[in-house]
Amino acid sequence: MNAVYFEFGAPDGLRSRFLADAAEFGCWLRGLAEELAGEYPSAALDKVAEIAVRGAAALKTSDPGEARLIDRLMHDYWNFCTMTSRHGGEDITPAASLRFLPELSPSLPAASGELCSYYRRLFAGDSMAECSGHSYQSPDGIFRWSWLLPHEVVDFCDKLEIHASHFGHQDVLFELLTVLRLAKQEGSSLLVSVA
Repeated sequence: MNAVYFEFGAPDGLRSRFLADAAEFGCWLRGLAEELAGEYPSAALDKVAEIAVRGAAALKTSDPGEARLIDRLMHDYWNFCTMTSRHGGEDITPAASLRFLPELSPSLPAASGELCSYYRRLFAGDSMAECSGHSYQSPDGIFRWSWLLPHEVVDFCDKLEIHASHFGHQDVLFELLTVLRLAKQEGSSLLVSVA
């Protein structure tokens, strides 16, 4: 797996931050589109402008293509946050460069289905598009941004805590538990980006 980054998020994960930044993000994206002719379709620029005006209502769609466009904008938004130093929450990424497996069961065979589901969700990617039957699709096959809401952080942390005696201090699961503990203590959602 690629590099994984953790940070505290808003009570609703990433949604409110994305919506609050939509106008400025749209200006940034238009500037980038002018510099890199042909890289950004006009539909993406139109969609971010619509989100800036209509807010959350612009994330609702019945069109799978539009849902994928919103996913693409999330990727571009991550670049915007990185390039403008706008990542909103405190970075709580472990100091060590750790590689997380896409599944929990090889590392923790005794994990329950619910524990495996939480773990899988962390690295699968979430979409802000509200489209029936749609799930996040990475535009480049690598980037993903996921989040657990505060109550999910608490539940996941408590369930993983049961297995803590099996983790070594250099273990990725120990580091994940440490990150979950911090988010739980903070009462925060947990944002996870894979880049």
